[in-house]
Amino acid sequence: MKDQFVIAYLADLSMTDAVVQHARMLAKILKKGLILLYIEDKSIGGHDIHSVTPSLLQAEATVADVHPAHAALKGNTREIIAQLPTLLNGVVAVAGVNPDAPKGSATHPREVLRNFSECKIAYLTVQTPPIGPDPYRHVAYSVDFRKESKEKLIWASYFARFNRSTLHMLHFNYKDSGLRTKLNNNIKFMNNFFRNVGVEYQSQAVPGQAFFPERLICDTAGDSGYNLLISVTTDIRDRDMLEWFVGVQEERTVRNAARMPVLYLNPRDDIYVLCD
Repeated sequence: MKDQFVIAYLADLSMTDAVVQHARMLAKILKKGLILLYIEDKSIGGHDIHSVTPSLLQAEATVADVHPAHAALKGNTREIIAQLPTLLNGVVAVAGVNPDAPKGSATHPREVLRNFSECKIAYLTVQTPPIGPDPYRHVAYSVDFRKESKEKLIWASYFARFNRSTLHMLHFNYKDSGLRTKLNNNIKFMNNFFRNVGVEYQSQAVPGQAFFPERLICDTAGDSGYNLLISVTTDIRDRDMLEWFVGVQEERTVRNAARMPVLYLNPRDDIYVLCD
């Protein structure tokens, strides 16, 4: 048995292939185990556990090279997902997102974000199966003036170290001197961290500004042909009044038109990371 596991959360069995194949890739890259997870939650239309077991066994057979297991649990989806590090030794989860799904269904973008809002591990949202033999060759992330930018660095380093991914650091050119100073401090921190773990990156300036800067970062990453974006979700304690009405940035990046996978990190003090 492995010490930690990639969790393939199968909320909608029609997206099994996309979720499982991405989870398989992560398990191989990170050298972790793989668990296929189904949650019977009637509040979001979950099927009876026994009726989905054949589908779980069939999915296991498609990724036999990583020797997966499966878990079928019953309960509140958000509560179970919050317990993944201790319940299943999870270190990263994969969840399917369908922008065209009906509101309230398990793969609707807002429902996925709601169910993972208390998640203590990174979670990768995917819309399609992996493309090509090396689907995470180019990994993008942004660094800005906020301290939360630093939280992306450890996962960016994992892709560079374990998958030899090319890292693309996207940033804005701030006119405000105070914001520039904070940005430069974060970049200095990143340079020191990456130097210590032997990681390099490419820098790319993003022109303009936006009310939703991470949405612009996501669009730029998609237009540049990058394969994956690492993003930090909005801390519920930091939401302003407008965000309560129009939504937060991740509600837009999760459904990006490029259908690019997005790895989200919730800003928490008790986030779980790899044992490497």
